[in-house]
Amino acid sequence: MSASTAPTHAGSQPMTASTRAGVVVLAYIADHVDTLNQAITAFERQAPGSAGTVRITIHRLRTVIRGYAHLFTETPPRSQELDHLLTALKHTEDLERLRVHFSDRFDQLGLVAPEYPKWYGALDNEMRTSYEQTEGIASQTWVAVLLSQVRLFTEHARFTRDGDKPASSLMGVLSQAKTHLLDTYGKLSHATDLVLARDETRIAAREAHFLAEAAVPALGQAAEDVAGPMADLEHLLTRYRQAVIARNWLLRLPGADRADRLTTSLAELEKAHLRQLGEEIDRAAADMVERWR
Repeated sequence: MSASTAPTHAGSQPMTASTRAGVVVLAYIADHVDTLNQAITAFERQAPGSAGTVRITIHRLRTVIRGYAHLFTETPPRSQELDHLLTALKHTEDLERLRVHFSDRFDQLGLVAPEYPKWYGALDNEMRTSYEQTEGIASQTWVAVLLSQVRLFTEHARFTRDGDKPASSLMGVLSQAKTHLLDTYGKLSHATDLVLARDETRIAAREAHFLAEAAVPALGQAAEDVAGPMADLEHLLTRYRQAVIARNWLLRLPGADRADRLTTSLAELEKAHLRQLGEEIDRAAADMVERWR
């Protein structure tokens, strides 16, 4: 298979549908390597939201590198340690989101800080501990090595014949991502575990969103028409996941805390919120199917 070398400054020229596909994707990857470095620095300071920023940036990079691997003769190696870091980051992010989620609920109920339940303080402590533990993983040498490998890849990548094709060819990948999402969503109607099935749909929407996002600089509205609906659906499914986590948290509290009137009210709020979000998800998916028909 023939291969060509990527330009040293991939993002220096305006991109169009005629720009080489590999150049478009490589520029996206390079931008997000820089974003990841900044996010890790913020995470080391335990800046609010930084665990989520690190996690989602890693997912962006990994999704685009895997989804467009056919454009390159070689891509950075996969890492099992990275999966471990992503799991730890997600746990930290979930705890942080729970803290904000319940604080918003308390505001809705008109509560002031002295009236917050004691388990909320325990949640705050658990979140801070999780930040410290996850920071220990993120500061390990292998993370720096992995970042170095990805940066070297962006500087020395070689394109396959597919990578040398015009960026308009990326629409084939986006079409496959759309089909995969619609197939995954279609399985919801006969899923035995609806929560799990919706989470699989969330992941499919996230991957399609990122693949389309990488193509936007060259393909413009054609890629935006994929990225936008995917991002909207992903957002709804992420909110649904958060509500599931919040309700499960409440239901798993010790007996006395779980039986408290405030906790019971919160659990009912989450149950109603899940029903509402389920309906919004179905409407968004139906609109997306109609748009793409």
